Amino acid sequence: MSRRGLTKVESEEEMDKIFAEMNSDDSVDDTVFVTSDIEENSDIELEFESHDEELFDNEPLANTSNDPCNLDWSRNIQLQPRISFSGNEGFQNESINDKSTPADIFFRFIDDNVLRIMVVETNRYAHQLLQSRVTTRKHQLARWKDVDKNEMKRFLGVVLFMGIVNLPKIECYWKQDILYYHPLLHKINMSYNRFSLILRCWHFTDNSVPRENNDRLYKISPLIEAIVSNIQSLYMPGQVVAIDESMILFRGRLQYNPGKAHKYGVKLYKLCSPEGFVWNLKIYCGKDQTMENLDKPGSVVVSLGKKLLNEGRVFITDNWYTSIPLAMYLKSHGTDLCGTLRRNKKYLPKEVINSKLNKGELFGMQADGITVLKWRDKRDVLMLSTYQGSEMIDVPNKQGSVVKSKPKIIVEYNKGKQGIDISDQMTSYYSVLRKSLIWYKKVALEVICGYVVTNSCIMYNESHPNKTLRQLEFLEQLVRHILDTENVPTPSRQTGTSQEHFLEEIPRRTNGMIRRKRCHYCYIRNKNDRDSEFASKRTKQVSTECNACEKAFCLQCFKENH
Repeated sequence: MSRRGLTKVESEEEMDKIFAEMNSDDSVDDTVFVTSDIEENSDIELEFESHDEELFDNEPLANTSNDPCNLDWSRNIQLQPRISFSGNEGFQNESINDKSTPADIFFRFIDDNVLRIMVVETNRYAHQLLQSRVTTRKHQLARWKDVDKNEMKRFLGVVLFMGIVNLPKIECYWKQDILYYHPLLHKINMSYNRFSLILRCWHFTDNSVPRENNDRLYKISPLIEAIVSNIQSLYMPGQVVAIDESMILFRGRLQYNPGKAHKYGVKLYKLCSPEGFVWNLKIYCGKDQTMENLDKPGSVVVSLGKKLLNEGRVFITDNWYTSIPLAMYLKSHGTDLCGTLRRNKKYLPKEVINSKLNKGELFGMQADGITVLKWRDKRDVLMLSTYQGSEMIDVPNKQGSVVKSKPKIIVEYNKGKQGIDISDQMTSYYSVLRKSLIWYKKVALEVICGYVVTNSCIMYNESHPNKTLRQLEFLEQLVRHILDTENVPTPSRQTGTSQEHFLEEIPRRTNGMIRRKRCHYCYIRNKNDRDSEFASKRTKQVSTECNACEKAFCLQCFKENH
């Protein structure tokens, strides 16, 4: 009769008996004894196999030679040769040169294909809204007219202008109040009603197309894929790239990260060059697919940098991503890794993790070309590298007066990781995000007005080394081009004496018919008495306007206010 399977407690007791008998008789061949005992009790072997699988999270390894738990760690640390760089870097399009303007570079990213997605899907969504809702003649949607490419560009220009000139609400940009009045938005042929209507219908995908139930990014995926494709076709990063996450502020049920400046929001993974150029990005949607032998953070690193493997690059990652399996995977694909480590990561040498160091001391071990170091500064710092040793170098502080000795691996990490911080810093300067926007529109604005503008500015400065622009200057030139400010009449400056005001007839229509408008001050008076609907009905319409104010007035209001 076969013996029943042992429980975990029983198996541990059985093994204690085996080891006790082994210790009582030194003449017994240990290997033979243990092997014969396991053969007689095959259930013990099964029990311990399942226990080992639990220890390693049921992650099968491809072969024993690449098994991270079998690494032979040594204190003899040797400097590892860096994989030679064989990839392309810099501009990938000859059309971007020292004659390119900010608008030329920006519309290489936001090209006709991206604009077509916006135009087609915005018009489609507006018609879907009209068909699904009962609207009155005076309803805002009832006045919808299809947007074209030029109007979509003008819409984006107004959005970029809002990042330069920051006002509390969108409607404030079109107010006549002296506190908010800006003449530009009254001269570009886009009213507040038209802007708000386009913003409401701004869309990037067809809602009627069948999709998978677990596709959470279908609202934004076509736009992101098109822009990322343009980014990667125009520019290639150099030998060092950094990978980390950023947050787009949003108070919805999406993501909470207490360690970020924006604790609530949409999380993005992005791959950046040390200059802050965002080369690839991925939106976190709650569940990431994992690759074989890699955890979720490691799979994110590989998915973002997949097109950059086997070219001798160096990936810089922080302690959430860095791990021994990731280092082994990248090393096998011609890529080096450098990053900080968490002490609870698997397969790390315990001797390094548990070592007690005084300030300034360094201890590390190496196995199969992977170096793990611990350095004591104000606290313990764990580092991993596939191309660095334990070399120390002198580094001056920010003032350049005090020199401090640091491991070279940490200096290289800080230098490469700065790209993520530069990108976050540059996109935060002239943010166009508004509190009331839907999440996918916030993501679109952050990508277009944040990452694309930053990338365009970096490429402009690299192509114009003798004529670099700050981001504000770059934005100003871009907005001037999109809104065509050269053809917008500027308000006349009054010097010495005030400009003469007089009533004149409003220019007639093309067919010769008289054009009439509501009296400006009569409308304001009626609106203050009741509301805008009452003012629209009761305000008299006149055919005269002030030549200087460019507003319609009846004779009585003109005399009272001039």
